[in-house]
Amino acid sequence: MHAYTTQLDSSILGNTLAINPPASQYNTTYGGERVLRCAIYARVSTEMDSQKTSIDNQIDLFRRYAFDNGWQIVEIYKDNQSGTKSNRPGLISMIEDGKAGKYDVILAKELSRLARNGKLSYDLRDTCQQNNIHIVCLDNSINTISGDVGNFGLFAWLYENESASSSRRNKAAQSTKAKNGFFIGSVPPYGYSSNKGKLVIREDNTPEIVRRIFTEYLQGKGMDSIARDLTAESVPTPSQVARKSNASPLWHASSIKLILNNQHYCGDLVQNKTETISVTTNKRKVPEKATIIEATHEPIISKEIFQSVKKMLQSRTRTTTAPKKHLFTNVLYCECCQKGMWYKANQKGYKCGGNLKHGDIFCLNRTVIREQALKQIILEDIQELIKSISDDQFMTSLQARLDHRKITITKELGKIENNVSRLHSRKKDYLDMYADNLLTRDELLEYREQLDKELIEVEKSKTELQEKLTECESENYAIDLGKKLEGISVLDDLTPQVLHSLVSKVTCSLDGNLSIHYNFVKPF
Repeated sequence: MHAYTTQLDSSILGNTLAINPPASQYNTTYGGERVLRCAIYARVSTEMDSQKTSIDNQIDLFRRYAFDNGWQIVEIYKDNQSGTKSNRPGLISMIEDGKAGKYDVILAKELSRLARNGKLSYDLRDTCQQNNIHIVCLDNSINTISGDVGNFGLFAWLYENESASSSRRNKAAQSTKAKNGFFIGSVPPYGYSSNKGKLVIREDNTPEIVRRIFTEYLQGKGMDSIARDLTAESVPTPSQVARKSNASPLWHASSIKLILNNQHYCGDLVQNKTETISVTTNKRKVPEKATIIEATHEPIISKEIFQSVKKMLQSRTRTTTAPKKHLFTNVLYCECCQKGMWYKANQKGYKCGGNLKHGDIFCLNRTVIREQALKQIILEDIQELIKSISDDQFMTSLQARLDHRKITITKELGKIENNVSRLHSRKKDYLDMYADNLLTRDELLEYREQLDKELIEVEKSKTELQEKLTECESENYAIDLGKKLEGISVLDDLTPQVLHSLVSKVTCSLDGNLSIHYNFVKPF
């Protein structure tokens, strides 16, 4: 089924926001009339919406409205986020599906549920115009089917202005609380909990971990080393203690640095260090002065220790230039954890970055790949290929070898196609589970983000294999390969230019075996 699109002038608000789509866009009839396919959009903001306007109540209203009008509900999109922001997953999915022609009308409680941002409101309007999609709001403010769009601009302005006023009132209230010594952040510092706006030391081992971090740093231990030890001991990370949905069990030097720089640990409240520029953006700015109130809660460390660490941090600040990129940087990867391998000057070779940064708990690959040895392997490989291109006997058997490679690649492509189908099916299953309230929004986002990453990698592999399959099928393979090797018939050294033109990736397994991925079909 193909969506029927007509470009409309987005500057003309006119009598209708979207023209009536042709009959081919409707998939059934109701009482002899065409049935509109309906997308439901429901949104709440946890800070401002009561149970009366909850998502479930909104959806009940939508179902009744769609039933009364004989519409077919094809999808329900939900968000639990501010309407001033455009990066809402439910809204993004709805827009993508609309462009794909999945539905004919968007049903929302009011325009503010779709957008409380003037620019976003007009962008959404233009997208609907260009894809022949109607917008219907249950408060009767907007109904493009009946042509009720004359006040669209007024409502867009009112909702953004209301959000801006609410934001100003909220900032003023938060500023007053901060000046009165109350913690206004959403997540207390590691080692603390919040009790009615006052920071209280947690009754677990996290305060002791904070003391340990400060002590070990004062004793000369580096942030990377502290992070690696905490990871190896399976000490809960700040994100795990905060119970974030995407919490990582890995400590990073950046986490250690944040703790070492946090003045809260010596009993002071430091707040309002940044503020949003406006309600329509996530960008933040640094105000003229942060709000600092001393001695508001019990300290975990003394001010003397905090100041000593502060001086050490300043003296240890690196002023050296960025590390030199070596020949196989961004080319050589660990097969186990897929992290890049880092060059270690003292070993004249590369080691797994995941193991170096996080230790054995993250990756067990401790293999050292000598740069000179790897260079020699690739040089010999390419030299053999150059020599073989001019060998008549090799050319005779080349086609048979290419046919065999073609069969192998075709089988690999089949596996990848099955994997792509499986991943897309899992995405749909998760969406269905979310719609049935079997998954939380955070769980859905986490699963979909993971699946999207897998799909990107799979699609990349698919593209590479398809290119190699095309190469195998080429009648002029030897000529094309000769052109790729043109100018390097005498290869004495592996330069970065030659490496990146002929090799796409090298992977190292746990036992040190290397897999070299060339930018051409290697017929050996």
